[in-house]
Amino acid sequence: MTDSIDPSRAALIAYDVCRRALTPDDPVRRAAMRPVLDAWVRVIAAARQAGIPVIYTTPVSRADGADVVLLPTDLSVETGVPSLTNGIEGTPGAGFPDEIAPRTEDYVFLKRRPSAFYGTGVGELLRMLRRDVVIIGGGATNRGVETSVREAFSMDLSTVVVRECCWGGDQAAHQYSLDKAMKMYARVRHLDQVVAMLGS
Repeated sequence: MTDSIDPSRAALIAYDVCRRALTPDDPVRRAAMRPVLDAWVRVIAAARQAGIPVIYTTPVSRADGADVVLLPTDLSVETGVPSLTNGIEGTPGAGFPDEIAPRTEDYVFLKRRPSAFYGTGVGELLRMLRRDVVIIGGGATNRGVETSVREAFSMDLSTVVVRECCWGGDQAAHQYSLDKAMKMYARVRHLDQVVAMLGS
């Protein structure tokens, strides 16, 4: 299996790289997320240098909750965390940090469910652009990113996951997703490797 990326066939999905996640109000959490934001700065710059489309998603729900369906899950019962935890559409937290703000040539999609593809139009865009290689990262690793990677595999998309661009609140689940689960469906690579693959 070749470990390269053909820029003419690739697109970068910046999955849920919103302010709420990457630049939270809590200073301790913000400091912890800074390396992830810095990784996104690098990979987005490399993608643009290679002429690869950059696709952003942000997880949102309406302020009145009309588009929220909270399904019962074991984890939501155990932790008290709802099964769907989007930001509010139109709020600053649903936007993107200045360091990685979308440009006019980029694509931005509102996302109401965990997958980057379900109900967003991202899959249709990739087909229109004739892109069948996806580079992705985001959070939570074991939830939305892994869901998207599995769906991409079912759509016959070759996927590269950027480790340093992923994050999650549950570190054990985060590591398992990167080291075990997603390796069944994608190539999981370090940031330096992905930048080199784009540059070659």
